[in-house]
Amino acid sequence: MFTRLKTIHPHKIIVPALVVSIVLSWLLASRQPMLALPLIAAFSVFLAYMLVLYNLEPAYMKAIAFLLPFSTPLPFLEGSMIRLPTEPMIGLALIMLPIFLLKERTSPYIPLWKEILYVIPLFGVYLFSTFFSEMFVVSLKFSLVNIAYVLVFYVFLLHLFRKDDCLFPDMLKLYGMGFLLVFLWSLYQYGQYDWNPLVLRGIFRPFYNDHTIFGASAALLAVLAIGPGMRRRSVRGFIFSGVAGIFFLVAVFYSTSRGAMLSLVVAAFVAIIMWLKPRPLIVVTVFVLLLISGYALYPGLRDRIEKTDVLSYETGAGVVDRTRSVANVSTDVSNVERLNRWVSAWRMFRERPLTGFGPGTYQFVYIPYQEERLMNRLTVTDPYNPPEGSGGTAHSEYLLLLSETGIMGLMAFLLILVRWSRLAVRRWRDHPHRNAMAVALVALSTYFFHALVNNFLTTDKMAFLFWGTAAWLVAVYHRGGKVGVSCGVEGREGIRKMKNEE
Repeated sequence: MFTRLKTIHPHKIIVPALVVSIVLSWLLASRQPMLALPLIAAFSVFLAYMLVLYNLEPAYMKAIAFLLPFSTPLPFLEGSMIRLPTEPMIGLALIMLPIFLLKERTSPYIPLWKEILYVIPLFGVYLFSTFFSEMFVVSLKFSLVNIAYVLVFYVFLLHLFRKDDCLFPDMLKLYGMGFLLVFLWSLYQYGQYDWNPLVLRGIFRPFYNDHTIFGASAALLAVLAIGPGMRRRSVRGFIFSGVAGIFFLVAVFYSTSRGAMLSLVVAAFVAIIMWLKPRPLIVVTVFVLLLISGYALYPGLRDRIEKTDVLSYETGAGVVDRTRSVANVSTDVSNVERLNRWVSAWRMFRERPLTGFGPGTYQFVYIPYQEERLMNRLTVTDPYNPPEGSGGTAHSEYLLLLSETGIMGLMAFLLILVRWSRLAVRRWRDHPHRNAMAVALVALSTYFFHALVNNFLTTDKMAFLFWGTAAWLVAVYHRGGKVGVSCGVEGREGIRKMKNEE
């Protein structure tokens, strides 16, 4: 039966099936709500099978990449939110994953499966801490969503990237196109408020929750655009990468996200290290010397920090002033509130160092752990009614993991980061694709740093950029000398020639 199905053009089956599933689901949801969910599940499995049967996984993931910048949170069941249209699409991709792996079972690629083992501890921690959660249902939903992100954007893409050398660059181009349209939308919004800088936080809505996640996305994309362009052989490719890189850099400064701006500085240092390729002993020695210098200079730095009075939200503040405002922890309420969240997260961790309070629970349980002297006009006293301009959770990916999943959660996450870094530097002198791996690590370093002051991996937009870039790094490392990483015209022709030779 399925052999005969494969001979039929996919559009004659998949498109009607999708339309029928939507129409029937809507009809049943309006008349028999209890039957809607089983019907949707049945059609989803059928549709996932058809997509895999016709080898449409790459095209489907490209569609997700283009739509991610437009995903918008909308109310769902029992007060929860769902991001449309991408989260249902990610759910369908999750169903496609086991079907795809069953199809590929005759040619398993063992090195990739070994890499996937490094994310298993993180899955285990999510499930373990959920069992001890203060809010079991919240933690279960949160864990399942984040595990789905990792499975789709890391595990699934890892296998797809091994087969299609140009899939990730193509997905980035599509994501970038969507990002550009959101950028233009924000300019329109900005103009509606007479270019008042005080409204910058909200002009990216409903697509990006605020300016910080927009800036973090732009910083990572800037590195991915500029890095490969440095070694483009064709003039057209060099110009395209240059223009795209400049656009994303402009987007970073346009967002006024201080974390995103500083992450580019960190990325520049990482890029220099990757370029110089010093011996590990030298890197460790320099790092230790920096720590010692920081400790020795701390008293003087503390005095300067206490005297800093620049405000990040001050009208007319330039890029330099906004960056300097990071050190203002006395009058800048944004910084004070961030400190308040960090202190709360640390206190929560100290109370439950092994299990945490449960994934996704921070925003509901941190309020009693706040520092009274740090409370300000942005401080939340009711998680369901935050003050205007306030929001977010721990404002640190690492502290959020500590407070919600305990020390094991942080260690599981750091294990993954160390593994990726080790792969990028393990053969940085002789690997045939060492430049591509260096670009990937430098791009990831923007979020390694940004994660100190914000947490965005619970959103589909950043989850794709972060886990997808890591999947590309790992796939390129294990590809060896089989296929080049250039995806211009020359690169695609080279891939076709090598496949024909095989």
